[in-house]
Amino acid sequence: VSTQSTGQPKPFQVLEPVAGYVFAVRWSPSRPLVFGATTSNGSLLIYDLRKSRVAPVLQLATNVSKSPTYTLAFNKRRAELLCTGDAKGAVKVWKLSDSLVSVVPGEDKMLSRIAASSYD
Repeated sequence: VSTQSTGQPKPFQVLEPVAGYVFAVRWSPSRPLVFGATTSNGSLLIYDLRKSRVAPVLQLATNVSKSPTYTLAFNKRRAELLCTGDAKGAVKVWKLSDSLVSVVPGEDKMLSRIAASSYD
């Protein structure tokens, strides 16, 4: 997973999950430092760059057969809800903890600092 700042030629963060190939990545609509990713072995990974810049803060198995999870979407109206869709056609809705959805003052500036420090 590469995170890149607009107008910069190189990513400021590259993450390599150990949970298989990454199929989808989406940023949280409520927290600028939180994003989710789905993988080929059926994992949902949630990253919070405020807590760790290298490891997911949450890893969930989206299905028991470990079939690929191809997509995810954050709910823009209800920030605590997120859904995933897997290779077998199953769609699941997940409820995220308050710590992953509650707005953190100044977080957008923290993201800018993380991106800027990577280019120094």
